[in-house]
Amino acid sequence: MDEKTKEALLVDIAPYIEDIEFFKELLENSRNIEDLKRKLKELLKKEENITRKTDIKIILNKIESTP
Repeated sequence: MDEKTKEALLVDIAPYIEDIEFFKELLENSRNIEDLKRKLKELLKKEENITRKTDIKIILNKIESTP
């Protein structure tokens, strides 16, 4: 994923989530938006921490609602 896309996602989503470092790490480890969505969906199934689960849902929702 290019730096411009990462930065845009971070600016758009960071104000809505608790754990920004978690999101930054996801962005760094994702090849593209589709890869990021796939990882988020996998994490959503496994995550037990309610705060992180909420963050994942917010991130996924924001990404899927962006054209």
